[in-house]
Amino acid sequence: MAELILDSVSQSYAKRQIIADLTFTLPEGAIGCLLGPSGCGKTTALRCISGFEPIQSGEIRIGGEVVSRPGWMLPAEKRRVGMVFQDYALFPHLTVANNVGFGLRGESRPAREARIAEWRELVGLAKHAGQDPPQLSG
Repeated sequence: MAELILDSVSQSYAKRQIIADLTFTLPEGAIGCLLGPSGCGKTTALRCISGFEPIQSGEIRIGGEVVSRPGWMLPAEKRRVGMVFQDYALFPHLTVANNVGFGLRGESRPAREARIAEWRELVGLAKHAGQDPPQLSG
């Protein structure tokens, strides 16, 4: 965990501004919460922090390192930030193990299977490797 800083972050879709000049600091180890009505930009802010969306102005820093600024962003997979989507965003036709390992490339099969097992254990899904997402409860 590292300090998170959003400094005057703005983001728009087409001509609609979603986030306007958002500034806050979340100290290392703290738990934060974004509250607001539907459509106010909570998910967009989280997507920008996670590296799924570019920002149009401002800067996002994690642990003192700039991870996003206009025209440049550190790829999501290099940010060490996790995001759990509201709609679960799992592939229903893949098993739990295959969903967990979906993005792993360039590793041997044994190394890939070891990482998948480690991550399943970490999130409490060790016993569910062969199940499909619809077979799991929320």
